[in-house]
Amino acid sequence: MARYIAWLVSAGLVLGAALAFAPQDRMCTRASASSTPGTARDLAAELQALVESQIDTVGDDPIHNAVLLVEGPGFKWKGAAGLADGKSEAMTPDHKFKIASIAKTFTATVILQLMEKGRLELDGTLEEYLDASQVDLDSLHIHAGISYGRGITIEQLLGHTSGITDYMEDPRFIPDVLEQPDIQYSPEKILQKYFAYRTNEKAAFPPGGGWQYADPNYVLLAMIIEKVTGSTLQAQYKTRIFDRLGMKNSYLEFYEDPRGSNPFSHAFFQRVDINRCVNTSFDWGGGGIVSTCEELNTFFRALLRGELFEEASTLALMLAAADRGYGGEEYDYGLGIMKRIICGLTFYGHGGAYDCDAFYCPEKDISVCMSLNQMITHGKRDKFVEQAVEMVLGSGRSY
Repeated sequence: MARYIAWLVSAGLVLGAALAFAPQDRMCTRASASSTPGTARDLAAELQALVESQIDTVGDDPIHNAVLLVEGPGFKWKGAAGLADGKSEAMTPDHKFKIASIAKTFTATVILQLMEKGRLELDGTLEEYLDASQVDLDSLHIHAGISYGRGITIEQLLGHTSGITDYMEDPRFIPDVLEQPDIQYSPEKILQKYFAYRTNEKAAFPPGGGWQYADPNYVLLAMIIEKVTGSTLQAQYKTRIFDRLGMKNSYLEFYEDPRGSNPFSHAFFQRVDINRCVNTSFDWGGGGIVSTCEELNTFFRALLRGELFEEASTLALMLAAADRGYGGEEYDYGLGIMKRIICGLTFYGHGGAYDCDAFYCPEKDISVCMSLNQMITHGKRDKFVEQAVEMVLGSGRSY
C-alpha cells in the first residue's frame, strides 16, 4: 500500500482515487438496439464504432471500458466496449458504475420534494436545520475573519453559491484516503476532514457572493435530509426515486447492500483501480450512488418531464437557476443540475468525476448517458457526448 501512495503523491495527483495497477486490455464489445429500420440501423453501427473508439489502454490514463446510451423519438440504442474490470470481464451496456457527482441531482431532487411537502424552505438557514452536535456552524465558513456558517441557506448549498470550498482539493486528502482504504465514513467523519484541513477558513466568498463548486455543500444537504425526515439518505433515495421509477440496480454504495443483479464495472484513476482499493463512502450525498445508463436515463427523463415533483413550478425553479451565469467552462449550474449546450441544443443533467454524463434535451426529447470509468481523459468525455448527439441529429431522423 505504501508504495502506491508514494507513487500517487510523487506524481502530483490531486483528485480522489486509489490503487491497483491494471494490465493491458484486450477489447471486447457488446451492443443492443431497438429502433426502426434504415438509417437507424446505420446509426447503431456508427454509435457502436464510436464507443469502441474510446478504448485506449496505452499510457498512464487508460480507458478500459466505455458505455453509451442514446434515446430519441422512435429510437433507442445502448452499447459498450472494453473490459469492465480492466482484465477479463467483457463490458456490457447494462453494467453498473459509480456515477459520482451525477448523484448531486438526486440529492437536489429529494430536497425539492421535501420543500414541496413543507418540510423545509430554500431560504431556510443551516442554523434552522442543523445543531451543534452535528456541525460547528460558527467555524464552518470563515471569510476574511468573519463567520457566516449559521446564515448559509439551503438554496445556496444547492447552487454552490455558499462560498464553502472543497476539502477534496487539499493535497492531504489522497494520502489520507489511501492510508485507510477500508474506513467507513459517516457525515461526521467527512466533515472532520473538512475541519482538519482548515478548509473552513478558506471560504471563497460570503454566502451568495459568487459560485464555487464544492462537495461539502451536498454533505450538508444530505445531513438536512436525514434531520428533517428522521431516516437515512439511502432510504430517501430508495423511496422517493429508485422504487418510484423502477431503478432496481441503483443504490447508495457502502451505506446499503448492493441492489440488482447487473454486474459492476470498475472505475480508474489513471492506472489504479478505484473499486478494488478505496471505500468511496466519503462521496455520500455528493456522489455515492451506483447506477446504470438505463436507469440514469430513466431518472433524468422523468425529472425533466416533471414526473418527480408535484408542481411544475418546482422543476422551473430548479432549471431557472441555471440562467444566473454561474458554472464551469462547459456548463451553467442551477439547483443541483447542469445546463449544457450540445450541437446548439439545450440539455440538462449532470456529470461525474469518473467521466460519466447523463443529459436530456426536453425540446427534442433526446437523451444521452455515458461513462468512460476513468477520471483523467483529457477532454475525451465531452467529445464523446458531442459526437453521439451529432450522429443522432445527422441520422436522417426527424428531430
